[in-house]
Amino acid sequence: MKNTIKITDEQIKAMQSFLSGLAFADKKQRQDLKLYYSVLSPTEIYVKYTSYSLLPDNGIESSYKILCIKPDGSNANCVEEFENMNQRLEFQSNLIEVDLDNNGKLVFVWAI
Repeated sequence: MKNTIKITDEQIKAMQSFLSGLAFADKKQRQDLKLYYSVLSPTEIYVKYTSYSLLPDNGIESSYKILCIKPDGSNANCVEEFENMNQRLEFQSNLIEVDLDNNGKLVFVWAI
């Protein structure tokens, strides 16, 4: 079975915004921000990252986020969709890393 899906211009703009840091209004440090695609939900693109911030009491706050970019360019917290850790791990095992080239075209990132 073959599926052909077109990533929308709104999704591309949202991806560029995340990659450039414009999508984040707060000043938290973000690491390992990557974009993903899943054949299980082919109309969405996923943004995965960890954010860190310092608290006034010398504590460190960290959070792991997976956001989905919908075809209209909006995003939502995808982790809330899973009922348990097994569902989350199964979902993450099907993610394929993608990126944008200099022309704003989607490309696959292959690990060697």
